[in-house]
Amino acid sequence: MKTLIILIPGNPSVPGIYDPFLNQVVQDLNLSGEVISKILPHLGQSNTRSMKLEKVTVQDVIVDHERTINELIEGHAPEQIFLIGHSLGSAVTISLYREFSSKIDKFIVICPFLGPSPNNTRYLKMFANPITRLGMKGITYSGLKIPKVSHQIFKKWLGENPFNEHIPSEISKPYYIKNFFSLVSHYFSDFEELNIKGRVQEMDPRKAFFVFAPNDYWVPDNTIEFLPNEASFQHCHDISHDFCLRESQYQSVSKAISDHIKNAI
Repeated sequence: MKTLIILIPGNPSVPGIYDPFLNQVVQDLNLSGEVISKILPHLGQSNTRSMKLEKVTVQDVIVDHERTINELIEGHAPEQIFLIGHSLGSAVTISLYREFSSKIDKFIVICPFLGPSPNNTRYLKMFANPITRLGMKGITYSGLKIPKVSHQIFKKWLGENPFNEHIPSEISKPYYIKNFFSLVSHYFSDFEELNIKGRVQEMDPRKAFFVFAPNDYWVPDNTIEFLPNEASFQHCHDISHDFCLRESQYQSVSKAISDHIKNAI
C-alpha cells in the first residue's frame, strides 16, 4: 500500500523544524509499503520559491495548499492519505475538509486555531495596525541581519532548542518577512469570513482527530466546544503550542496520532 502523509505547518512556516516530528510519525505508524511524506510551506514562505506578493490572505494560502495537495495526489496516486495541520495549518486543514473529505482518510488537527481569540487579540492588533506593523517589521529585519542577535532573540522567544539558528536563516529569505506580515495583518477579516468555528463542526468525527496543548496561547480552553459531536481528541499535557521544537514533545504528539490511527483501523 502506498501512503501519502502531508503536513501543513504553523505560521510562519519553516518546514525544517517539522522534519523530525514528521519522521517520528512515519516511524511510529510503521506502515507497510511505500510512505511518502511532505511538508508544505505557506504561500510566499519558502526557501525554494522567492515570491513578491502585494497581499497575502489566509484564503490565498488555502487555495495554494489545495492546489499542491491535488498535485501530490495526482502525481503519487496513493491508496491512503493522512493530512496533518498545526496551528494556522490546522485552520487550513479544517477549511480543506469539504474539498478532500472523500480523498483523505484522516485529518489530524494539532493545536486547533479557529481564529483570533481574547488570548491573542492584542498581539494580532499590532500586526493589523499599519504603524505598529511597520515598527515590528523594521525590528525583525534588523534582528535578522546579525546571526548572533537573531539567535538570542529566538532563544528568548522559543527557549533553548536545536532550531534557533536554522529559523532565522529560513525566514530571512527574500520577501519571506513581507509576506508573513501581510498574512498576519489580515487575520481578523480573513477568519471572520472563513468561519472556521462553523466549518470544524462539519468534519466527520470518524475522519478527524484533534490534539490539544495545555495553556495554549493561541487555542482557548473553550475550543473543544466547537468540535463535531463525538469527535476524537486528546490533551497532551506535556507539550506546548510549539511542540515541534523539542524531541520529547513531538514524540508525545506522534504517539497520540499513531495510537489513534492504529486503534481506528
